[in-house]
Parts: sequence; C-alpha cells; structure tokens
Amino acid sequence: MKIERATAKDLDELKMLWSIVFQEDPMFLERFFSQRFQPEHVFVARKEGEIVSALHALPSSYIQGNTEKRCAFIVGAATYASHRKQGIMGELLAYTKASTPYPITLFPAVRPFYEANAYITTSSMEEYWITQKEEEEEKEQQNQSSRFSGEKPLSAAALDRIYREATKEKGALLRDELGWNFLIDGYELTSVQDAYAFIKEGIAVEAMAVSEEAARELLSLLKSKQTAKLRVIPNSPFASLLQGPYVQIPMGMSTDESMRGVYIAEQY
Repeated sequence: MKIERATAKDLDELKMLWSIVFQEDPMFLERFFSQRFQPEHVFVARKEGEIVSALHALPSSYIQGNTEKRCAFIVGAATYASHRKQGIMGELLAYTKASTPYPITLFPAVRPFYEANAYITTSSMEEYWITQKEEEEEKEQQNQSSRFSGEKPLSAAALDRIYREATKEKGALLRDELGWNFLIDGYELTSVQDAYAFIKEGIAVEAMAVSEEAARELLSLLKSKQTAKLRVIPNSPFASLLQGPYVQIPMGMSTDESMRGVYIAEQY
C-alpha cells in the first residue's frame, strides 16, 4: 500500500470513491469537486495503483482570542468496504497529521474511531426541547407583530457577522462564503436581524444570536414553525429563555489540545 498526496489525474477515482461510500447526491458531488477539490490537499491510499481510501484536508482557519490561525478541516474520509478494518484510514490520518504543520479538525461520523486516533472533542452544544404553555403562546402571538420585526433573510456576510460575534468568547472554525452557501442550501435557514438557525428534520441544529432580544425573536419564530428542538452554544443569549434540562451534544474534533473550547461544526 502506498500513501501519498493526490494529483489532478485522480479526480474521477476520488469522485467514484465518495459517490459509492456516501451514496452522495450527484448534484452535491459535482458542486463539491468543482469548488473544493485541491489535489495537493487530498491524501490517498493506493493498492496496486488503485485508490482504496482517501480524505480531503481542506485549508481552513479558526479564530481564538481575536487571532485567526490556520488549520485543516477533513471531509470525505472514505474507504471502500472491501478494504475496511485493515488500519488504512488510521494510516491516512497519521500521514496527514505528519504532513500538515498546523492543527487538523473535523466533524466525525464515528467519534470513537477518531478518539482512538488521538483526536479530542473541542466543544459541545446544549440541546433543548422548545416548549411553551398555551396561554404564553397565545399572548406571544398577539404581541409578536408589535415587538418583533419578523423573519429577515440574511446574506452569507450577515450570517458570518453573527457567527463570529456569538462565538468570540471561546473561538470557532471560520467559514468562507462557499462554506456558508453549502449550509444555506443544505438546511432550512430561519433568521432575524441579529440571529439565525439552521433547521433539519424539526431540529434547529445551530442557533446563534448576538443579544437576548434577537434570541427571543428567533425563538418565537422557531416556535411558530413548530421546531421541536434547539441547539445552542453554552452561555449563549438563549440561556435565560430556555427552560428544563438539556442534552449535551458533542461537536467537532481536533488533533491539538490548544483548540479546546473552539466551536467546530459540520461544513464543506
């Protein structure tokens, strides 16, 4: 087996691997490879000249203590079923780490596997059920039009401003415009002036706000849309508005202990 960086000639093989392993939507597959594929940042394992496993270590950055720092973000870590449980992905991860002079991050599909390969979970979210008494709901519906400006579509730049402000205490993996657009297209976006939420299958999987007023407005909007659950970062402006216990949801991982506390979510 040979582990090395990919070349531009590997494009079709890499697309085939991703498509088969992830059963990917063809439109997403074409979009990802047309916009994100950089062979020098893809690591592959070959057997008899054929790619059997690969990962994309996308150039990225994170902000921590008001300082932007470089990192890599792994996506598309895949091995053909016929070559699994042979230690190939572990070797790929080790080779990638040895070849990359800054922290490596990812959002894991199988967390124990990455823990066994020396990755640490850097942060978590708090998941609450969104509940509201009937009388409170009726009163809120009566007052909503006078209190709130209502839903407002936000650009990627506006979302980025909220995201950076909301996560500035501990830091976060940064998103470029392409990253934001992948999220906007992949989730239902609900937003107000200074807050937003990405929703999937009735769960607001990422809700950010820069003030309690904005959090209250967004929460009211999510209730009106019958969103069942809400995930927020610790000590967010939502804290005083949410009642009952919460479930801790582990988020992204890193190879570097110094990144503890940094918010890392799934992205492309």
